[in-house]
Formats: sequence, structure tokens, C-alpha cells
Amino acid sequence: MSNALWRDQDIEAAVIGAMFLRGADPEVMEVIASLPESAFNFYQHREIYRAIISQAKGKGVIDPILIGEELPQHQELITQTARTAWAKSSLKSYSRQLLRNAVLRDAQAALGNAISRLEAAPNSEIGMAVLEEVKTAVSAIQTESGTIRPVAIDELLPAIINRIDERMDADSAGRSVMTGIEELDAVTGGFDQTDLILLAARPSMGKTELILDITENLTASGAGVLFFSMEMSDIQIAERHVAAAGGLSASRLKSPDKLEDEDWARISNGIGRMTGRKIWIVDANDLTVSQIQQITNQHIQQHPETALVAIDYLRLIKLQSASRHDLAVGDVSKGLKSLAKANRRPVVALSQLSRSVESRMNKRPVNADLKDSGEIEADADIIMMLYRDEVYNPESPAAGIAEINITKNRNGPLGTVFRRFFNGHFHYIDQAEAKRLSTEREEPGAGHKRYFKRGAA
Repeated sequence: MSNALWRDQDIEAAVIGAMFLRGADPEVMEVIASLPESAFNFYQHREIYRAIISQAKGKGVIDPILIGEELPQHQELITQTARTAWAKSSLKSYSRQLLRNAVLRDAQAALGNAISRLEAAPNSEIGMAVLEEVKTAVSAIQTESGTIRPVAIDELLPAIINRIDERMDADSAGRSVMTGIEELDAVTGGFDQTDLILLAARPSMGKTELILDITENLTASGAGVLFFSMEMSDIQIAERHVAAAGGLSASRLKSPDKLEDEDWARISNGIGRMTGRKIWIVDANDLTVSQIQQITNQHIQQHPETALVAIDYLRLIKLQSASRHDLAVGDVSKGLKSLAKANRRPVVALSQLSRSVESRMNKRPVNADLKDSGEIEADADIIMMLYRDEVYNPESPAAGIAEINITKNRNGPLGTVFRRFFNGHFHYIDQAEAKRLSTEREEPGAGHKRYFKRGAA
């Protein structure tokens, strides 16, 4: 049994016709980012829409004549659709209806399959297993109620004290963009409005903390930051902001029974400093680069004061292409670069490094250590590698010192900037002294406590 309302040819034609009339304007590109090919039930419309996507993304236009030449088998349908007087202002409402139809078709298919399997189940155990499978399948169907929106940090700050209380009860957050780290800005000149910046490191080096440090510096002057957190929850990001602003370790917030009066004062001070900051956090994993583009475009229209987009982290962006993995990763990095250019906002993407770093004597990372490095390295304007020697050598003279190694700078010099790393946060450090300590290394065969200058005989 089928329902013709969920297989509405007119709605499908209306979406395509409105796109023909409007061309590749921002609203059309926004709809394309959120409307999958699978939403079209009729294969003719699906193939035409696929050609529209390719043309819009590749050439920045939507031309029915060229699409007709590309798809001669659908020439008559394309011509008829292009000549119909669709209400081009209704494109979004057309596309929403089309998505609803697709959701209902998916649900009907899942439930119909479940009924057939339940009827054929030889016993109750298999029947219950079928029921669990269909529950999972239905819950995975994306509906409008699943719309993702950025959450303002002000919505999260009041929850931090409640979160600590709950833990206690259970006994158990032009180069116009300057980072606020003077030494880093001196090397890079700041981030250009169209830059894609990669911040890469092995685990536990402090990648997330460094981008939060930059975020705090930026927003202190009234600028805004849109933060995609694909690994941590929004409340965890907010907690870490509060901890950094208050000058205490984020781990202290996880042990509320050990908090002293001074800690509570620091938490209060941190919340006070972060209140009103223009930080918006998108707490979602498994986003595609197209979804990131869509969310960012909508957000910047509403909040033009947003100066920077941060993504934590690159590896968690869902790959869309079914082709080779390295090429699919390249599509992601190109999409992020396109995002920066289209919105004139620098994009900082955090990235993991390959395990090959661990096998070398000198574990300072280089660009070749980036996973799927070729495409990513080519698209990035700036690459910053974070390194702390104490992670590998606890007795290093450079313990407590972090290196930000600028290994690519499309429009400027390379170099190394040093920061003090204390209590899980980054702080100022004298560059000359930090460089001296960081250029000493352990003398081979002399145990853990004798070091000599790197480069010495």
C-alpha cells in the first residue's frame, strides 16, 4: 500500500523549477546544503537535481539549458519545468514539504518491512529482535525536530553550578582577526578573513585548550566565535571556558567535594568574565561539511559580529563521498576553505596527527604527519603544530612549555611561538628563556637528567 501524497511529483518539480528561476543565490545554496538527492522520489527529478547540485557548486550558476544538454533524456521535462511559473519565493516551503515526504516514505518502508518480518517470525525472541531493529531504524530517520542550532554560552553558564551541585550530590564547559597571543600574531600577522587554519597535534597536547584561549581573547573585545564541538559536549566547553577565565584547572570542577572557598570565588569570577561573551557552540557529531556550511551561513546572517569559526575536530566531520578516503578528506578541507572564502571569516580546524610521530627520536610534528596530509596541507593557509616535550620526556628542561610551530604560512614566515602550559591552560612566557630550555635535549646514554643543546656535538 502506498500514499500518493508522499510521492508528490508537483512538489518535486516546484523545487527544481524555483531553483531554475532563482539561480545559485544564497538561499538556493542553503537549500541544496540541506536537501539530499534521496528526498526526490522520482528518478528523473533526482537526476536533474544531481545535475543542479554539480552545476551550482562547480560553476556557481543554475542554467536549465546547459542541464538539458547534459541530460538529453530529460530535455522535455527540464524545458517544461523551467517554463512553469513557480513561486520562486516559496522555495524553502517547497523543500520542507519535500523533506517531510521523504521522511514519511522512509518511515513507511521501515514499518512495512517490520510488519512483514514480524508476521514471518517463528518465535517471540526473533519477533522482539525485529522490534528492536525497527525502533533503531525509525529513530534514525531525520525529522525537522532534529534541526541543529548553535547554543549561546549564556544558556549554558547557569547550568555549570547546577552541574557541580549534581556531582556533589552524586559524590562524584585583510588579516583582521588577531588571536590575542602577541607573539603568534607577530609571526602570522593575524588570520586573514578567508584563511583556513589547521591546528594539529598528537592527543593530550592541548589543541582544544589553545583554540579556547584564542576564543577567549577574541570575544573579550566584543567579537564573536562560532564553535563546532564534535568531541566534547557544549557544557564541557563552557566549563573549560569558565575554568580558564577563573584561573583554575577544569579538573577541579569534576571534584566539587574538594572545592575550597577560593575555588568557588574563582568559579564565580570565571562565570562573571564569560557572561555576555559572543560564543555560540554547536554540540553535534557526524555533521557533513555541507551541514557545517549551512549552519554557519544561517548563523552569520543572524550574528554578523561573528569573527571566527572553529571546528573541533577535522577527523569527526562525516565524509560524504564514496570514493577514495583521501579524496573524500580533500573534499572536506576544500569545503572548509570554501566556507572561509564565502563568509569572509577565518576557519580554524583542529586535526589529529598520525602515529608515525611516536616512532621518531624527535617527536616534533611536521606537515607530513597530518593524516591524509596531501589534500589538507594544500588547502590550508596556515598550519600550526602544537608540541609539549614533557608529554614524552617528563624530566625535560622544557617541562611546562608548549611550542606552537608554524609549519606553513601562505602569506608570511614560519616560526615557533612559546607558551607556558600550567593547570591545563596557556599563559605568557618569556620567549628567549623558553627557546633556550626547549633547544636542550637529553644526552644519549646519560639517564634522564643530563641534557645538552640541540645541535651540539
